[in-house]
Amino acid sequence: MNRRQFIVSTSILPITMVVPIQARAASSLIHQLKGTVNINQRPITVASHIQSGDKIVVSQDGQLVFCIGEDAFLLRGGSEVQIKTDNNLLVTSLRLITGALLGVFGKRNSTTFIHTSTATIGIRGTAVYVAASPHECYTCTCYGRTDLIVGKQKKEVIATHHNPHLVSSVKKGMPSMKIHDMINHNDDELRMLESLVGRKPIFDV
Repeated sequence: MNRRQFIVSTSILPITMVVPIQARAASSLIHQLKGTVNINQRPITVASHIQSGDKIVVSQDGQLVFCIGEDAFLLRGGSEVQIKTDNNLLVTSLRLITGALLGVFGKRNSTTFIHTSTATIGIRGTAVYVAASPHECYTCTCYGRTDLIVGKQKKEVIATHHNPHLVSSVKKGMPSMKIHDMINHNDDELRMLESLVGRKPIFDV
């Protein structure tokens, strides 16, 4: 090999090595799949990838655990959610149409929103549980800070170990917001999700 061939070959080598690593970093990972789960009306497998704009529907007897970037999620049976990400695979918004979602979020510079029919939750790196129906939203800030937005009301919710609220529609369509008991999620599920992205819940640190 002459000098020119050697320079060309060594300049190409780092590029071919980096590409697969970037591809892995920019992909979603499915960790648990139970029952029937569809993405955009098509059944998924553990090898499937979740992309921006995808709508996920979990059967009543199903469950889905997956990661996107530094965020990890557990979707309960009977859930329907649409996910949007930016070009760096940072989750920017989730629309929970029905069902329940437990999520742990990595730190971010911009706010990620979970939208339901009655409330919106703003997140900047925390853990939350949200259960939504057409006229009610239960949300728990498991730790960290969130903004609970209900109509023109906005409440900052701070928690080190669970701070739940219930938002429900009342007379004339005006929603009510009140403190509630912790229900239907637990610390072991949070530990499991955080472990998938190499972290621990703050109550274990």
